[in-house]
Amino acid sequence: MKFILLLILFSSQLMAYTFNNNFGASFKDNDVKVMIAGNSACDPDNVGLTFGELQDLIDPAIDKFWNRVPTSALRLSFGGFTNDITGIGSRRLCAPTDEACISSAPGATIEPVREIVIACNDLPINFGSLNVLAVTIPNQFSGKDIVGSVILINNQAGSAFKNLSKTDQIGVIAHEIGHAIGLGHTDDKAAMMYYRTVDLRRALGEDDMRGVSYLYPMKLDGFGLLGGCATIEENKKQPPSGGSFLTMLAGLFLMVFVWELKRLLKRSQARPTL
Repeated sequence: MKFILLLILFSSQLMAYTFNNNFGASFKDNDVKVMIAGNSACDPDNVGLTFGELQDLIDPAIDKFWNRVPTSALRLSFGGFTNDITGIGSRRLCAPTDEACISSAPGATIEPVREIVIACNDLPINFGSLNVLAVTIPNQFSGKDIVGSVILINNQAGSAFKNLSKTDQIGVIAHEIGHAIGLGHTDDKAAMMYYRTVDLRRALGEDDMRGVSYLYPMKLDGFGLLGGCATIEENKKQPPSGGSFLTMLAGLFLMVFVWELKRLLKRSQARPTL
């Protein structure tokens, strides 16, 4: 069984997660809030959601997916409702480095946010098509750290979002949260971050778990023998490599060794004495 686990870990090296920015940015703090814009006007006729129903999608999108990765230090939580955010429901969403986007909408872009903010938006240029369910862009950075990301649900009349089941709507929110924390698309169909929707998504794929663990690594110090995983800043200097994976693998070997040692000690204690 243990060797099967190791084989799975090695095979996960072949996955191809990507980032949604050019420098592998992530939130500096591992504890990130997911919030709803207080002035987001979700039209039930267009997206089939009220504020309360949107909130009901966030908790399972967090707890059933991204908070279940044992090798990631990221912990998401619902943070309630924000104050009014200028333009959140009707303006253009641009990355702060996208000059073409910003210049195309002078004075009419969504203001920078903190944490992750979800809203409904009805500006067609943000989506390009009624079949685009949602769009996400980190719209505030500090150096190479994400400060805030905006998730926009397509609030146009005829939006395909309304026709999804609740389970699939949760999957869409979870997918967009993946973008908000720094992940891009993957061509692995088993992954949450697959570039197309997949009906009734129930769990993250290995590719998702590797990607979020790279951006938000859980420290495995091996009782002081192994050292910790590389910091985010060190990792960002080059494309993903096997460094953090090897550290996790070494930690796994150490845990197996400790488990075997405890088992042998128990057996020796259980032997009858002469």
